[in-house]
Amino acid sequence: MAKLCFASSFLLLHLLIILLPTIHKPIAYAECTPPPCQGKQSWPELIGKEPKTAYNCIRHDNPQVNNITFLISDALRPRADNGMCCNHVLLVIGNIPSRGDGIIKVPHVG
Repeated sequence: MAKLCFASSFLLLHLLIILLPTIHKPIAYAECTPPPCQGKQSWPELIGKEPKTAYNCIRHDNPQVNNITFLISDALRPRADNGMCCNHVLLVIGNIPSRGDGIIKVPHVG
């Protein structure tokens, strides 16, 4: 039984290591790109979608965005003194009834 538990833990850890770069792909520290912004700037169609799907859609729709931050729940707010950054999008993740976790606020450049 202990071997099975160890093997399961090892497999889970290995899977997490593989998936982590897919979930969050930092491109090195992204300096703020000031306005005017180019490309798509808002994604209302992502409400209710899975975070990974939203991430991939934003990266596809606007290649200028290279800093996507995941925020669990809407309780915490990012610092407001950063100004407008055309390469930053905040994805707010929360519980969607009968669907599990998903995007709960419209993602937009800023």
